[in-house]
Amino acid sequence: MTYSITEWISFFFIYCFFGWCFECTLCSIEAKRFINRGFLRGPYIPIYGFGAITMIFAAIPVMGNPTLVFLCGALAATLLEYVTGTLMEVIFKTRYWDYSDCHYQISGRICAEATLMWGFLTLFVNYNVHTHIVSLIKHINVTILTAADIVLCILFIADLIISFKSAVDVASVSKRLYEIKTEATALIEKLSDKNTASDRIINIRKKLDKLQAERNSISEKIGIFQKSFIKSHPKAHMSKLNYTFKELYERTRNKADKK
Repeated sequence: MTYSITEWISFFFIYCFFGWCFECTLCSIEAKRFINRGFLRGPYIPIYGFGAITMIFAAIPVMGNPTLVFLCGALAATLLEYVTGTLMEVIFKTRYWDYSDCHYQISGRICAEATLMWGFLTLFVNYNVHTHIVSLIKHINVTILTAADIVLCILFIADLIISFKSAVDVASVSKRLYEIKTEATALIEKLSDKNTASDRIINIRKKLDKLQAERNSISEKIGIFQKSFIKSHPKAHMSKLNYTFKELYERTRNKADKK
């Protein structure tokens, strides 16, 4: 079956929404409070939309053979997951999912368990879910569907720009917190050195106070979008900056709990 560009776009947003509902439900149950999951702020998670489109597209030529549907979908979705994870780590210096604790994993970005899940999900989507979605989309007037796609694309792009900036800002703040921690550690070591002159001790303590004041003020400078981004990724990993990211997360969560 062939689909128009308008229909593909509609499929993308529908599966993005399904993915958002799934992620929010799991994380909210675990945290015992609502968590708006995803890189973006709106009710959609692009990786699920792209994943579904990939699984549907990969299965089209082999729909008559469930085994090939499973294999094609599993491999295509796994490749997408690996490329997406790599790009996000390179751009934002952050790992938004990590399979390091799983068996048969590659760089923590993909693993055998996830690949199998993608395969079974491909079967479920193509044989049980997508037929109903196609039926729904086919009953919508083309003009209305096109208008809806345009509106959703505009909102999506605006959301993407805001979220991209938020991710960059959070990475920048985390980097500065890491630098403050490193500088403070070096100064504390000088204080513990018995050979440090008394006049230098006074200057070192002043520098430590200044660094502590900057550290305390950083969370106050984070905007609403940055705070929302931080709260949406409690399990994000930022390599050597992970400690400072977790500090930002805890501060942001504690402030929210006090309100």
